[in-house]
Amino acid sequence: MDIVIIIPAHLASVRLGRKMLIDIDGLPMIEHVRRRAMLSKSVKEVYIATGDKEIKNVIEFNGGKVILTKKNHKNGTYRIAEAISCMECSHVILVQGDEPLLIPNYIDIFARQMVKTRSEKMWNGVTRFDDMNNIDKHSLVKCIIDSNNHIISFFRKTPIFSEFTNFKNILFKIQGLIAYECNFLNELVNLNDTPFAKLESIEQMKAIEHGYKIKAIVLPKNFPSVNTEKELAIVKEILNKNLDQKKIFKKIIKR
Repeated sequence: MDIVIIIPAHLASVRLGRKMLIDIDGLPMIEHVRRRAMLSKSVKEVYIATGDKEIKNVIEFNGGKVILTKKNHKNGTYRIAEAISCMECSHVILVQGDEPLLIPNYIDIFARQMVKTRSEKMWNGVTRFDDMNNIDKHSLVKCIIDSNNHIISFFRKTPIFSEFTNFKNILFKIQGLIAYECNFLNELVNLNDTPFAKLESIEQMKAIEHGYKIKAIVLPKNFPSVNTEKELAIVKEILNKNLDQKKIFKKIIKR
């Protein structure tokens, strides 16, 4: 596999405006994610894909590689599909730009599992829930997986009758690592949009609604992304108190 990482980014975030450039301990959030991805040993290149010149300038100022795309895309999947059209690679990992606690080793775990399941066309990183409190909140995208570790469905609010605790062995949190075989990605973005994916703003559901399978890759431990001011405060607190996160931060601040 010839794998690249692309981090799609735009300024017009719905729930937390301009969040890609929010300062976290001296670095814009998108730069936290890019530098952590750069620590991975499993991919040859890391790019930011954006249609915003302001993001482009910030990344290039910090020595990063940028692919300038159209400004308006439906979601990150469409943005990286445009980005890979100008490069040679067999597979692409989409890393969400709002995951400043991303653990670089998780990308290596993710990539190794892609190689082991190379007949698949699409993969998504998932983690188990440590805390079942507030599990039904809208910003946490959840999924249920089958006995072959394929994702049955994604959802934000519960579509189930039983309590979430009864589903602890098959209920997972979606993390911002999604991978595609490049030819499949080009095929996917040219298919008609689907109702559930559009209504729930869960871009992965488009593949499932068209009958494709998504392989779940279980990562060791979940970590919060940033969708709200409250989540931003949680991320900052973890960065300042968690020893492993502090070690990673020391590495990326030197880059």
